[in-house]
Amino acid sequence: MEDDYSEYRQVLAPGMRIEIGIPLSGGGVFRDWGVISESGGDLLQLQISRDVLPANVRVDVGFILDVSVWLGKDSYTCSGIVTDRLGERVLQIRLFGRFTLRERRQFFRTDMALKVRYDVVDESNRKEVERDWEVRKEREQMKFQGYDDFVIAAQMARYQPAKDIVWRDQLRAQLNLGGGGICLRMPTTARADQLVNMELYLPLEPPRLVHAVGQVIHVKAPLVQRDGSSRYDVGMEFLFLDERDRDLIFKQISSVQIAHLRKVSDKREMNEADASPAARLTGRQYLVRALWVLLFLLLAFALGRYFISYSKAPPENEIQKTYEESIRKYRHLDKQP
Repeated sequence: MEDDYSEYRQVLAPGMRIEIGIPLSGGGVFRDWGVISESGGDLLQLQISRDVLPANVRVDVGFILDVSVWLGKDSYTCSGIVTDRLGERVLQIRLFGRFTLRERRQFFRTDMALKVRYDVVDESNRKEVERDWEVRKEREQMKFQGYDDFVIAAQMARYQPAKDIVWRDQLRAQLNLGGGGICLRMPTTARADQLVNMELYLPLEPPRLVHAVGQVIHVKAPLVQRDGSSRYDVGMEFLFLDERDRDLIFKQISSVQIAHLRKVSDKREMNEADASPAARLTGRQYLVRALWVLLFLLLAFALGRYFISYSKAPPENEIQKTYEESIRKYRHLDKQP
């Protein structure tokens, strides 16, 4: 019978050489080889081939990367999160998701629910959309850096937006998010190559607001809801996204995966606790239990002796005692001269 980790065991084994992809903050993925030293369930220990990583490559606990294996002529990829660093070259990685034929994507993705605002651009050209995005991004950066509202308003007054935005709010949008794009479930459809202004509310610490512009790549067939309305899964790549905001998206994906792994770990520990045998008794506990058993046996013996003697010579009641005393008194008087 297969379990949740049978797929990992089929393709990963100690001594196996695999490829890892580490996302770069400036875009792109750094790829390197590594050798598996330990593998079990969804956890593997990996030693990377390089003694020192390039200066622009960082990997630490909580970082998400991809793990790729070659099966024949095809490369299959699964996502993983770094759970521990056991040295400069040794990483402990916990896998999540399934191994799939490697897609030529720049970044990994994961499902989540976020507050989102979006506006499908109809007429404005790309240059105008980019300029308006730059203004929104700059205003958000000034807010985060603590500028006074009056200063922000004075700075923004210099810019006249090319097109008024009519935002559509989704308080808990179902989406698939990555550093390179997003698949957003929307109540309205869109056309291929159409541009979409977006605001993504990331529940980080502190919360952050990311401004982006996506370009529609594909739209899936509509999903009919219970109320008869339709929802459209619209896949977009990020056309305009600040690299600092891309890093925030990476942090959000990492936090979602860490929370998921924590729930899986807690559930696993509960199941193991339920299935574990009873704890062995100590010598003191054995002695106390033996004394209680001995006391019980003594009480049972005493009660048994009492009931046996009671059955052979039951105690006299008051009427019988009075009657016998009267007989003895009468006999005594009858013997007197």
